[in-house]
Amino acid sequence: MFTSLHVANNVLHKAFRDHEKITPMKLQKLLYFIYREYLIATQIPLFSERFQAWQYGPVLGAVYTHFKRYHSHGIKKYYEDSEGNVYLVDEDCDEHLKRALNLVWGKYHDWNGIELSELTHKEGTAWYNAVKYRKLYLDDKDIINEGALV
Repeated sequence: MFTSLHVANNVLHKAFRDHEKITPMKLQKLLYFIYREYLIATQIPLFSERFQAWQYGPVLGAVYTHFKRYHSHGIKKYYEDSEGNVYLVDEDCDEHLKRALNLVWGKYHDWNGIELSELTHKEGTAWYNAVKYRKLYLDDKDIINEGALV
């Protein structure tokens, strides 16, 4: 299992490499889609932090807290730990993670955060169900089932 912030660095690496603007909202949604693809493929959560049902879709608290200073602007720096170290997940150590990252980046890299948020709000999605039943967190079972909708 990986941390959400380290996987976020992998997404940021792709964005910086491709000169693609990535806002905090866009990062959250891309992480959600990566998590969903990984969960469907492996039946194992990608990281222990759970997605919360916020107004604009699924949100990881740690990712929100670290990158909120960018507001709706493009993120400029990787997540650094308390000692200033930047870590990315070695994608070659997990073929399912590598596939999920590449699949989601390839499909959605040029979408903005609002467009991605709209995808998470469709009827029957895990976010939709969490809001409908007043749950704070999205259920992994609903996330897996959502995969059949897309």
